[in-house]
Amino acid sequence: MQHIVIVGGGIMGSCLAYHLALAGAAGDVVVIEPDPTYAFAATPRAVGGIRLQHALWENVEMSLYSDGIYADFANQVTGGAVQYDPQFYRMGYLYLVQGAAQVARLQAVADMQQARGVRVERLDQAALRRRYPSFYFNDADAGTLTPDDGQIDPHAALMGFRRAAEGRGVRYVKDRVVGLELADGLVRRAHLAGGDRLGVDTLVNVANCWAGEICAMVGAALPVEPRQRQQFFFDTKAELEPIPAMRHASGQAMRRLRAGLIVGHTPKEQVSGFDWALDPAIFEEVLWPELAAQSRAFEAIRMKGGWVGHYDMCLLDGNPVIDRLPEVANFIVAAGFSGHGLQHAPAVGRAIKEMILDGGFHSIDLSRLGYRRVVENTPLPDDGPAA
Repeated sequence: MQHIVIVGGGIMGSCLAYHLALAGAAGDVVVIEPDPTYAFAATPRAVGGIRLQHALWENVEMSLYSDGIYADFANQVTGGAVQYDPQFYRMGYLYLVQGAAQVARLQAVADMQQARGVRVERLDQAALRRRYPSFYFNDADAGTLTPDDGQIDPHAALMGFRRAAEGRGVRYVKDRVVGLELADGLVRRAHLAGGDRLGVDTLVNVANCWAGEICAMVGAALPVEPRQRQQFFFDTKAELEPIPAMRHASGQAMRRLRAGLIVGHTPKEQVSGFDWALDPAIFEEVLWPELAAQSRAFEAIRMKGGWVGHYDMCLLDGNPVIDRLPEVANFIVAAGFSGHGLQHAPAVGRAIKEMILDGGFHSIDLSRLGYRRVVENTPLPDDGPAA
Protein backbone atom coordinates (compact mmCIF):
# COMPACT_ATOMS: atom_id res chain seq x y z
CA MET A 1 0.00 0.00 0.00
CA GLN A 2 1.26 3.45 -0.94
CA HIS A 3 0.79 6.52 1.24
CA ILE A 4 -0.19 9.34 -1.11
CA VAL A 5 -0.71 12.56 0.84
CA ILE A 6 -2.42 15.40 -1.03
CA VAL A 7 -1.93 18.81 0.59
CA GLY A 8 -4.97 20.86 -0.36
CA GLY A 9 -8.52 19.64 -0.92
CA GLY A 10 -9.74 22.30 -3.33
CA ILE A 11 -10.56 21.71 -6.98
CA MET A 12 -7.01 20.63 -7.84
CA GLY A 13 -6.60 18.21 -4.96
CA SER A 14 -10.09 16.80 -5.40
CA CYS A 15 -9.62 16.23 -9.15
CA LEU A 16 -6.38 14.39 -8.41
CA ALA A 17 -8.03 12.33 -5.67
CA TYR A 18 -10.85 11.42 -8.03
CA HIS A 19 -8.50 10.31 -10.82
CA LEU A 20 -6.47 8.23 -8.36
CA ALA A 21 -9.69 6.64 -7.12
CA LEU A 22 -10.75 5.83 -10.68
CA ALA A 23 -7.41 4.07 -11.10
CA GLY A 24 -8.09 1.91 -8.03
CA ALA A 25 -5.82 3.74 -5.59
CA ALA A 26 -8.44 5.36 -3.35
CA GLY A 27 -7.28 3.41 -0.30
CA ASP A 28 -3.77 4.82 -0.70
CA VAL A 29 -4.88 8.46 -0.64
CA VAL A 30 -5.46 10.98 2.13
CA VAL A 31 -6.33 14.60 1.39
CA ILE A 32 -5.45 17.25 3.98
CA GLU A 33 -7.77 20.25 3.85
CA PRO A 34 -7.97 22.73 6.74
CA ASP A 35 -11.33 24.26 5.78
CA PRO A 36 -13.98 21.92 4.34
CA THR A 37 -16.36 24.90 4.07
CA TYR A 38 -13.94 26.45 1.53
CA ALA A 39 -14.86 29.89 2.84
CA PHE A 40 -11.61 31.48 1.66
CA ALA A 41 -10.62 28.99 -1.02
CA ALA A 42 -9.98 30.15 -4.57
CA THR A 43 -12.46 27.94 -6.41
CA PRO A 44 -15.80 29.14 -4.95
CA ARG A 45 -14.66 32.73 -5.58
CA ALA A 46 -13.77 32.08 -9.23
CA VAL A 47 -15.88 33.41 -12.10
CA GLY A 48 -16.21 29.94 -13.59
CA GLY A 49 -15.04 30.45 -17.16
CA ILE A 50 -13.85 27.40 -19.12
CA ARG A 51 -12.03 28.85 -22.11
CA LEU A 52 -10.10 27.32 -24.96
CA GLN A 53 -8.20 30.47 -25.93
CA HIS A 54 -4.59 30.18 -24.76
CA ALA A 55 -1.29 30.82 -26.50
CA LEU A 56 0.47 27.71 -25.13
CA TRP A 57 -0.63 24.45 -26.71
CA GLU A 58 -0.41 22.71 -23.33
CA ASN A 59 -3.01 25.09 -21.90
CA VAL A 60 -5.24 24.55 -24.94
CA GLU A 61 -5.05 20.77 -24.57
CA MET A 62 -5.79 20.93 -20.84
CA SER A 63 -8.81 23.13 -21.51
CA LEU A 64 -10.10 20.76 -24.18
CA TYR A 65 -9.95 17.80 -21.79
CA SER A 66 -11.56 19.74 -18.95
CA ASP A 67 -14.26 21.06 -21.30
CA GLY A 68 -15.28 17.49 -22.05
CA ILE A 69 -15.50 16.69 -18.33
CA TYR A 70 -17.49 19.76 -17.35
CA ALA A 71 -19.85 19.55 -20.33
CA ASP A 72 -20.83 15.98 -19.39
CA PHE A 73 -20.31 16.19 -15.64
CA ALA A 74 -23.08 13.82 -14.55
CA ASN A 75 -21.58 10.99 -16.60
CA GLN A 76 -17.90 11.87 -16.15
CA VAL A 77 -17.78 12.45 -12.38
CA THR A 78 -19.55 9.64 -10.55
CA GLY A 79 -19.45 7.88 -7.22
CA GLY A 80 -20.80 10.48 -4.83
CA ALA A 81 -23.92 9.98 -2.75
CA VAL A 82 -25.09 13.43 -3.85
CA GLN A 83 -24.92 14.60 -7.46
CA TYR A 84 -23.67 18.12 -8.17
CA ASP A 85 -24.48 19.94 -11.39
CA PRO A 86 -22.02 22.70 -12.36
CA GLN A 87 -24.58 23.88 -14.95
CA PHE A 88 -22.15 24.08 -17.84
CA TYR A 89 -23.28 26.26 -20.72
CA ARG A 90 -21.49 27.67 -23.73
CA MET A 91 -21.35 31.44 -24.02
CA GLY A 92 -18.22 32.07 -26.12
CA TYR A 93 -15.10 34.11 -25.42
CA LEU A 94 -13.90 37.13 -27.40
CA TYR A 95 -10.31 38.28 -27.05
CA LEU A 96 -9.56 41.77 -28.36
CA VAL A 97 -6.20 43.28 -29.33
CA GLN A 98 -4.89 46.54 -30.76
CA GLY A 99 -1.83 47.28 -32.89
CA ALA A 100 -0.21 45.49 -35.80
CA ALA A 101 2.12 43.36 -33.68
CA GLN A 102 -0.68 42.10 -31.43
CA VAL A 103 -2.92 41.39 -34.43
CA ALA A 104 -0.18 39.34 -36.08
CA ARG A 105 0.39 37.38 -32.88
CA LEU A 106 -3.36 36.85 -32.50
CA GLN A 107 -3.49 35.29 -35.96
CA ALA A 108 -0.57 32.96 -35.24
CA VAL A 109 -2.13 31.81 -31.98
CA ALA A 110 -5.47 31.23 -33.70
CA ASP A 111 -3.68 28.98 -36.23
CA MET A 112 -2.28 26.91 -33.36
CA GLN A 113 -5.66 26.68 -31.63
CA GLN A 114 -7.38 25.55 -34.82
CA ALA A 115 -4.70 22.91 -35.37
CA ARG A 116 -5.60 21.56 -31.93
CA GLY A 117 -9.28 21.33 -32.82
CA VAL A 118 -10.60 24.61 -31.39
CA ARG A 119 -13.27 26.49 -33.35
CA VAL A 120 -11.97 30.04 -33.80
CA GLU A 121 -13.56 32.96 -35.64
CA ARG A 122 -11.28 35.86 -36.66
CA LEU A 123 -12.96 39.26 -36.68
CA ASP A 124 -11.53 42.60 -37.78
CA GLN A 125 -12.87 45.85 -36.36
CA ALA A 126 -15.59 46.19 -39.00
CA ALA A 127 -16.76 42.62 -38.42
CA LEU A 128 -16.77 43.17 -34.66
CA ARG A 129 -19.01 46.22 -35.03
CA ARG A 130 -21.42 44.33 -37.28
CA ARG A 131 -21.58 41.36 -34.92
CA TYR A 132 -21.96 43.41 -31.71
CA PRO A 133 -23.49 46.76 -32.69
CA SER A 134 -23.88 47.94 -29.09
CA PHE A 135 -20.08 48.26 -28.81
CA TYR A 136 -17.72 50.80 -30.37
CA PHE A 137 -14.52 48.70 -30.51
CA ASN A 138 -12.47 51.88 -30.75
CA ASP A 139 -9.71 50.22 -28.73
CA ALA A 140 -9.66 46.98 -30.76
CA ASP A 141 -8.29 46.34 -34.24
CA ALA A 142 -9.17 42.64 -34.22
CA GLY A 143 -10.48 39.82 -32.09
CA THR A 144 -10.76 36.06 -31.96
CA LEU A 145 -13.99 34.43 -30.87
CA THR A 146 -14.08 30.87 -29.58
CA PRO A 147 -17.83 30.16 -29.51
CA ASP A 148 -17.56 26.89 -27.58
CA ASP A 149 -16.05 28.42 -24.45
CA GLY A 150 -18.21 27.77 -21.43
CA GLN A 151 -19.24 28.81 -17.95
CA ILE A 152 -19.82 26.70 -14.84
CA ASP A 153 -20.76 27.01 -11.18
CA PRO A 154 -17.32 26.68 -9.51
CA HIS A 155 -18.55 25.54 -6.10
CA ALA A 156 -20.69 22.80 -7.60
CA ALA A 157 -17.73 21.56 -9.64
CA LEU A 158 -15.51 21.45 -6.56
CA MET A 159 -18.05 19.63 -4.42
CA GLY A 160 -18.88 17.25 -7.24
CA PHE A 161 -15.27 16.12 -7.50
CA ARG A 162 -14.80 15.97 -3.73
CA ARG A 163 -17.94 13.95 -3.03
CA ALA A 164 -17.20 11.60 -5.92
CA ALA A 165 -13.67 11.02 -4.60
CA GLU A 166 -15.01 10.40 -1.09
CA GLY A 167 -17.72 8.12 -2.46
CA ARG A 168 -15.02 6.04 -4.12
CA GLY A 169 -13.09 5.67 -0.87
CA VAL A 170 -10.72 8.64 -0.62
CA ARG A 171 -10.27 9.96 2.93
CA TYR A 172 -10.33 13.71 3.61
CA VAL A 173 -8.86 15.00 6.87
CA LYS A 174 -9.70 18.42 8.33
CA ASP A 175 -6.25 19.58 9.38
CA ARG A 176 -3.25 21.59 8.23
CA VAL A 177 0.27 20.46 7.30
CA VAL A 178 2.73 22.32 9.53
CA GLY A 179 5.93 20.41 8.83
CA LEU A 180 7.53 17.78 6.64
CA GLU A 181 10.06 15.26 7.87
CA LEU A 182 12.79 14.27 5.41
CA ALA A 183 15.22 11.35 5.37
CA ASP A 184 17.61 10.33 2.60
CA GLY A 185 16.33 13.13 0.38
CA LEU A 186 12.68 12.06 0.54
CA VAL A 187 9.61 13.21 2.46
CA ARG A 188 8.90 10.50 5.03
CA ARG A 189 6.24 12.08 7.26
CA ALA A 190 3.80 14.96 7.18
CA HIS A 191 3.22 16.66 10.54
CA LEU A 192 -0.30 18.02 11.07
CA ALA A 193 -1.41 20.86 13.31
CA GLY A 194 -3.66 18.47 15.22
CA GLY A 195 -0.65 16.37 16.23
CA ASP A 196 -0.88 13.46 13.80
CA ARG A 197 2.08 12.33 11.73
CA LEU A 198 1.29 10.70 8.41
CA GLY A 199 3.64 8.34 6.62
CA VAL A 200 4.46 9.51 3.09
CA ASP A 201 5.46 7.65 -0.05
CA THR A 202 4.34 10.49 -2.36
CA LEU A 203 3.38 13.99 -1.29
CA VAL A 204 1.50 16.28 -3.69
CA ASN A 205 1.44 20.00 -2.99
CA VAL A 206 -1.69 21.52 -4.51
CA ALA A 207 -2.13 24.11 -1.76
CA ASN A 208 -2.88 26.96 -4.17
CA CYS A 209 -1.87 30.33 -2.67
CA TRP A 210 -0.20 28.49 0.22
CA ALA A 211 1.88 26.20 -2.01
CA GLY A 212 5.03 28.27 -1.50
CA GLU A 213 4.84 27.67 2.24
CA ILE A 214 4.67 23.91 1.71
CA CYS A 215 7.64 23.98 -0.70
CA ALA A 216 9.62 26.00 1.84
CA MET A 217 9.25 23.12 4.31
CA VAL A 218 11.68 21.12 2.14
CA GLY A 219 13.89 24.09 1.28
CA ALA A 220 12.51 24.69 -2.21
CA ALA A 221 11.64 28.11 -3.58
CA LEU A 222 8.38 28.53 -5.49
CA PRO A 223 7.54 31.90 -7.10
CA VAL A 224 3.83 31.63 -6.29
CA GLU A 225 2.04 34.24 -4.19
CA PRO A 226 -1.56 35.35 -3.63
CA ARG A 227 -2.77 38.25 -5.77
CA GLN A 228 -6.12 39.92 -5.24
CA ARG A 229 -8.84 39.81 -7.89
CA GLN A 230 -11.97 41.95 -7.48
CA GLN A 231 -15.21 41.19 -9.33
CA PHE A 232 -18.10 43.64 -9.55
CA PHE A 233 -21.75 42.94 -10.41
CA PHE A 234 -23.52 45.62 -12.39
CA ASP A 235 -26.61 45.98 -14.55
CA THR A 236 -27.79 48.24 -17.33
CA LYS A 237 -31.25 49.26 -18.46
CA ALA A 238 -30.14 49.31 -22.08
CA GLU A 239 -30.84 46.27 -24.22
CA LEU A 240 -27.77 44.33 -25.35
CA GLU A 241 -27.54 41.72 -28.06
CA PRO A 242 -26.29 38.29 -26.90
CA ILE A 243 -22.60 38.74 -26.15
CA PRO A 244 -19.75 36.39 -25.24
CA ALA A 245 -17.30 37.00 -22.44
CA MET A 246 -15.09 39.86 -23.63
CA ARG A 247 -11.50 40.48 -22.68
CA HIS A 248 -9.15 43.19 -23.88
CA ALA A 249 -5.42 42.59 -24.08
CA SER A 250 -5.11 45.66 -21.85
CA GLY A 251 -6.63 43.59 -19.03
CA GLN A 252 -10.32 44.38 -18.59
CA ALA A 253 -12.70 41.41 -18.63
CA MET A 254 -16.50 41.56 -18.76
CA ARG A 255 -19.19 38.90 -19.11
CA ARG A 256 -22.79 38.14 -18.38
CA LEU A 257 -23.58 36.37 -15.12
CA ARG A 258 -27.16 35.36 -14.45
CA ALA A 259 -29.40 38.43 -14.92
CA GLY A 260 -26.58 40.99 -14.88
CA LEU A 261 -22.97 41.44 -15.85
CA ILE A 262 -19.64 41.31 -14.06
CA VAL A 263 -16.36 43.07 -14.67
CA GLY A 264 -13.06 42.05 -13.13
CA HIS A 265 -10.01 43.94 -11.95
CA THR A 266 -6.54 42.77 -10.97
CA PRO A 267 -4.32 45.75 -10.11
CA LYS A 268 -1.12 45.71 -12.15
CA GLU A 269 0.85 47.09 -9.22
CA GLN A 270 -0.03 45.32 -5.99
CA VAL A 271 1.76 43.75 -3.10
CA SER A 272 1.43 39.99 -2.85
CA GLY A 273 -0.68 38.80 0.04
CA PHE A 274 -4.29 38.37 1.07
CA ASP A 275 -6.57 41.40 0.91
CA TRP A 276 -10.27 40.65 1.29
CA ALA A 277 -11.54 44.23 1.02
CA LEU A 278 -13.78 45.05 -1.95
CA ASP A 279 -13.07 48.61 -3.10
CA PRO A 280 -16.13 50.20 -4.78
CA ALA A 281 -13.95 53.13 -5.85
CA ILE A 282 -12.22 50.79 -8.31
CA PHE A 283 -15.53 50.34 -10.08
CA GLU A 284 -16.55 53.98 -9.96
CA GLU A 285 -13.21 55.53 -10.91
CA VAL A 286 -11.53 52.90 -13.10
CA LEU A 287 -13.89 50.30 -14.51
CA TRP A 288 -17.00 52.37 -15.17
CA PRO A 289 -15.15 54.90 -17.38
CA GLU A 290 -13.58 52.01 -19.29
CA LEU A 291 -16.98 50.37 -19.79
CA ALA A 292 -18.61 53.63 -20.88
CA ALA A 293 -15.88 54.08 -23.50
CA GLN A 294 -16.80 50.69 -24.96
CA SER A 295 -20.59 51.01 -25.24
CA ARG A 296 -23.31 53.62 -24.91
CA ALA A 297 -25.24 50.97 -22.98
CA PHE A 298 -22.76 51.35 -20.12
CA GLU A 299 -22.98 55.12 -19.72
CA ALA A 300 -25.66 54.69 -17.06
CA ILE A 301 -25.09 51.54 -15.02
CA ARG A 302 -25.42 50.55 -11.38
CA MET A 303 -22.99 48.52 -9.32
CA LYS A 304 -24.89 45.90 -7.34
CA GLY A 305 -22.06 44.38 -5.32
CA GLY A 306 -19.10 42.13 -5.82
CA TRP A 307 -16.59 39.84 -4.22
CA VAL A 308 -12.86 39.31 -3.74
CA GLY A 309 -10.79 36.25 -4.52
CA HIS A 310 -7.10 35.56 -5.00
CA TYR A 311 -5.05 33.99 -7.76
CA ASP A 312 -2.14 31.72 -6.94
CA MET A 313 -0.02 33.92 -9.18
CA CYS A 314 3.13 32.49 -10.69
CA LEU A 315 5.42 35.50 -10.65
CA LEU A 316 7.78 33.87 -13.15
CA ASP A 317 5.45 33.71 -16.15
CA GLY A 318 1.81 33.29 -15.13
CA ASN A 319 1.84 29.56 -15.85
CA PRO A 320 1.75 26.67 -13.38
CA VAL A 321 4.66 24.65 -12.09
CA ILE A 322 3.82 20.96 -12.42
CA ASP A 323 6.71 18.66 -11.55
CA ARG A 324 8.61 16.59 -9.04
CA LEU A 325 11.12 18.66 -7.09
CA PRO A 326 14.60 17.72 -8.36
CA GLU A 327 16.05 17.52 -4.83
CA VAL A 328 13.04 15.71 -3.27
CA ALA A 329 11.89 13.12 -5.76
CA ASN A 330 8.68 12.08 -3.97
CA PHE A 331 7.45 15.69 -3.64
CA ILE A 332 5.19 16.78 -6.51
CA VAL A 333 4.02 20.37 -6.85
CA ALA A 334 1.21 21.72 -9.01
CA ALA A 335 0.63 25.40 -8.30
CA GLY A 336 0.80 28.87 -9.80
CA PHE A 337 -2.18 28.53 -12.12
CA SER A 338 -2.70 32.30 -12.01
CA GLY A 339 -6.45 32.10 -12.52
CA HIS A 340 -6.53 28.97 -14.73
CA GLY A 341 -6.89 26.41 -11.95
CA LEU A 342 -10.61 25.70 -12.22
CA GLN A 343 -10.54 25.23 -15.98
CA HIS A 344 -7.44 23.02 -15.96
CA ALA A 345 -7.99 21.01 -12.77
CA PRO A 346 -9.45 17.86 -14.39
CA ALA A 347 -6.52 17.65 -16.82
CA VAL A 348 -3.97 18.32 -14.07
CA GLY A 349 -5.56 15.69 -11.83
CA ARG A 350 -5.21 13.15 -14.62
CA ALA A 351 -1.62 14.24 -15.35
CA ILE A 352 -0.45 13.90 -11.75
CA LYS A 353 -2.20 10.54 -11.47
CA GLU A 354 -0.08 9.49 -14.45
CA MET A 355 3.07 10.78 -12.76
CA ILE A 356 2.35 8.74 -9.62
CA LEU A 357 0.92 5.53 -11.02
CA ASP A 358 2.04 5.36 -14.66
CA GLY A 359 5.61 6.64 -14.53
CA GLY A 360 5.10 9.96 -16.30
CA PHE A 361 2.86 12.01 -18.56
CA HIS A 362 0.94 9.97 -21.12
CA SER A 363 -2.14 12.00 -22.09
CA ILE A 364 -0.62 15.50 -22.39
CA ASP A 365 3.11 16.16 -22.16
CA LEU A 366 3.38 18.90 -19.55
CA SER A 367 7.15 18.72 -19.17
CA ARG A 368 7.63 22.32 -20.34
CA LEU A 369 5.71 23.40 -17.23
CA GLY A 370 8.32 21.77 -15.00
CA TYR A 371 10.36 23.14 -12.12
CA ARG A 372 13.53 23.51 -14.19
CA ARG A 373 12.34 26.83 -15.57
CA VAL A 374 12.15 28.12 -11.97
CA VAL A 375 15.71 27.00 -11.26
CA GLU A 376 17.03 28.43 -14.53
CA ASN A 377 14.78 31.52 -14.45
CA THR A 378 13.53 30.83 -17.97
CA PRO A 379 9.89 31.93 -18.23
CA LEU A 380 7.39 30.19 -20.49
CA PRO A 381 4.84 32.96 -20.99
CA ASP A 382 1.39 32.51 -22.48
CA ASP A 383 0.80 35.81 -24.26
CA GLY A 384 -2.82 35.01 -24.98
CA PRO A 385 -5.70 36.10 -22.75
CA ALA A 386 -4.83 36.38 -19.08
CA ALA A 387 -7.21 34.96 -16.48
